[in-house]
Amino acid sequence: MPAKPLAALTGGTGFVGSHVADALLAAGYRVRALVRRPDDPGWLEGLPIDLVKGDVREASSLDALVEGAGVVVHAAGKTSARSEADYMAANADGTANVAAAALRRAPEAHLVLISSLAAAGPSRDGVPVKASAPGRPVSTYGRSKLEGENELRSATRLGYTILRPSAVYGPRETAIRDLFVAASKGVVPVLAGGTPRIQLVYALDVAAAVMGALGRGARNETFFVAHPEPLDYRRIAETLAGLPARKPLLVPVPAALIRLAGLVVGAATALSSGPPVFNSEKAAEMLEPAWLCDVSDAEAALGRPFSTDFASGARKTWEWYLEKGWVRSDNIAARKRS
Repeated sequence: MPAKPLAALTGGTGFVGSHVADALLAAGYRVRALVRRPDDPGWLEGLPIDLVKGDVREASSLDALVEGAGVVVHAAGKTSARSEADYMAANADGTANVAAAALRRAPEAHLVLISSLAAAGPSRDGVPVKASAPGRPVSTYGRSKLEGENELRSATRLGYTILRPSAVYGPRETAIRDLFVAASKGVVPVLAGGTPRIQLVYALDVAAAVMGALGRGARNETFFVAHPEPLDYRRIAETLAGLPARKPLLVPVPAALIRLAGLVVGAATALSSGPPVFNSEKAAEMLEPAWLCDVSDAEAALGRPFSTDFASGARKTWEWYLEKGWVRSDNIAARKRS
């Protein structure tokens, strides 16, 4: 079997990117990863990976990353930022910088961009969006991810695959984790009457989709990355409520309260130095009636990577959080007593 080519990776210190790094190593790739601080590589600590100091917003730092690579996986990006300019610098300009570096230093490389369902926007009238449909993002984040896709598509001499994950959960995740933490404390919110519908995707299935894209080769295609099963917010809450040994209380959180929280938290974090953890725009995204996408083409083309339904993935994630102490460990004792 021929040796795998060098894989250059951005975003490897983050949640999704770290799982991609694990998958690349498991498949036999030699991995070179971009990191801002080589002395603090996050989830890459201790892995046999070559570290290159840099930032996707700094074009001059990227040649050393992609030099001689046969594969470039661009997983870096911002999901929260203080301004549209910050989003665009990371998600649009950053992608343009990675593509330009690949054209200079690895023109034969297959570039896999991890974008987002937000680039396509929510589904209209509950009909799953197809990857071939024009993007209709409803947030600054979504617009920046779509612009990043367009930057890659304009690099016409570069072979690529664009992957658009839906909401990603799993080990190492720190945003959706709040719902698991709430469950461990005896309360699970049922958001917006429980009626909005979404598709979720387990982090390791995202990594499997990346490996499927690499196996398929660069064909300048775009795929959604999500488990095919739609879930409404009530079913998600009920699944989370089934995780602790002692079943938590389901608490309704109306849409009006979510909007108010977006206003209040957004205003409060506007006074801080960091990006907002929640704001009106994120609340509006959360309250869209449906974020559904058609993954039938991705299932067929990428080797059916979406094997983890939410019940199974939530249980695996919960066990990992317990092991790491990210949720209350007294549930372990409760389970042993029952």
